Amino acid sequence: MRRYYTTALLLALCTSAMAQKGYKKVHYQMLDQAKTLLADEDYEEAAKIYKRLLPVDPLFMEAQHDMGVCYANLPGRKDRAVEYFERGVEGNYTESYYELAVARHRQQRFDEALELYDKYRQHHGRMVPDMEVDRRKAMAVTARQLTTAPVELSIRNMGPMVNSAAHDYCPLVTADGNTMYFTSRREGTTGNLKDPYGQWFEDIYMARRIDEIWTNAVNVGGPLNTLVHDATVGLSPDGSSMIIYRTQQNLVSGDLYEARMHARKWQQPELMTTRINSEHHEPSASIAPGGQEIYFTSDRPGGYGGRDIYRIRRLPNGEWSLPLNLGPTVNTPYDEDAPFMHSDGTTLFFSSNGHNTMGGYDIFRTTLTDYDMNGWAVPENMGYPLNTVNDDIYFCLSADGRTGYFSSERAEGLGMQDIYQVIFPNSQLDHMVVHGVVADANEDPLKARIILMDATGEEIVGIYNTNTNTGRFLMILKPLHEYQMSVEAAGFVPQTGMVKVVAQDGSREMDLDVTMQPTHAVQGLTRNEK
Repeated sequence: MRRYYTTALLLALCTSAMAQKGYKKVHYQMLDQAKTLLADEDYEEAAKIYKRLLPVDPLFMEAQHDMGVCYANLPGRKDRAVEYFERGVEGNYTESYYELAVARHRQQRFDEALELYDKYRQHHGRMVPDMEVDRRKAMAVTARQLTTAPVELSIRNMGPMVNSAAHDYCPLVTADGNTMYFTSRREGTTGNLKDPYGQWFEDIYMARRIDEIWTNAVNVGGPLNTLVHDATVGLSPDGSSMIIYRTQQNLVSGDLYEARMHARKWQQPELMTTRINSEHHEPSASIAPGGQEIYFTSDRPGGYGGRDIYRIRRLPNGEWSLPLNLGPTVNTPYDEDAPFMHSDGTTLFFSSNGHNTMGGYDIFRTTLTDYDMNGWAVPENMGYPLNTVNDDIYFCLSADGRTGYFSSERAEGLGMQDIYQVIFPNSQLDHMVVHGVVADANEDPLKARIILMDATGEEIVGIYNTNTNTGRFLMILKPLHEYQMSVEAAGFVPQTGMVKVVAQDGSREMDLDVTMQPTHAVQGLTRNEK
């Protein structure tokens, strides 16, 4: 929409409107200045000028409309834009029909929005192409359908321990569900600096869950946070590796960096491969299980339009492969962003404003059907009320597929974008979570390697390493399948046995503990099913 409006503004600067009542030379100069600022998307400064111009001629509909455009693009002020578009429609100003339709959509007044879009189509000389108007109408129809058939789930705001009155978004949660990193633009960020629009620079914050209660979020400090913008992007399931987005000193361009944790401390982030970072924009990424693949978004040429999702994998020689576009099943001519590859290695969640969205970004789910052929299932809109008419983005899901976290701007929020938790009545995965502890006979945790093969013993399904400090491991497996499992630890007798993935109560989790012996006495696997 912005590119359509910018083009029209530039045309308006070159043509002279009819003389406005009460306008003098100084007012026309102010109007030219305001339109230039609007074309440059400096809505804050443009609004200041329009506010002074409106009383001069309240019937000047173009100025009323432009004031609405300013508010519609300023954080926290979208609702204030509506009255100006309403005045524009009353004065039969063409572009106000379109903008009021968009506003009615946000108010979930879908029938009114559809009627306004149709009226807009009847006007000559309109700025927005018919194709975009039709796309907006399709969004309104989808939103009306989804809101009348809500999905069963529970959503709660994470509250003031995590959220602030500023923007809080992009939550990253470890697979055990106990540590959350996220981005915030609250007061007190590193350097105490604001951008030209009056918002604090981005910083990375962290909260922990103790006895089911989330602690007060704290700034993680250096080396993750610096004097420029630093934002969360992706996190490995065990929380040992994080991808962050960091701007350059010019605060415009930026790149993705990877930081690793050593001795429970984050090390200096390192610039990621040029196979990901380019001269174009790469704002989001997700680390696949095992750390050998990365899914990321980019608006580089050669895609399907807007931002697309790509995949790279680490080659046997340690280098990264060329990026592979996920193709037209996942990507659209519009924007796909915020990919999250679940720890099951096959379920991909992402946000899009190009599929059958309710409006803005919606959260979608797809599954990898054929790795070698880059095959993906048709993305599924995860429904209302997880998705709304606003931007719903940066979704991540727990290992068991029951608890998710995402960012959204909602009426019940603490300020702007907030972080929300969603609990599903059933797992959103087609897999089961198998977890447990490898320990010695004294129950001391061990650093061990687990090799899992199919039931025939002919194909390796996965290789897993336990946490050095806790001995814990986590595997995502197909329910009701049998596997051959071997466990190795230095100084201990290897343990082998068959594992059948099943849980008696129908849940998607199964406990599997392994006890290692330092002698030749072999103790098999013990299973405690949830």
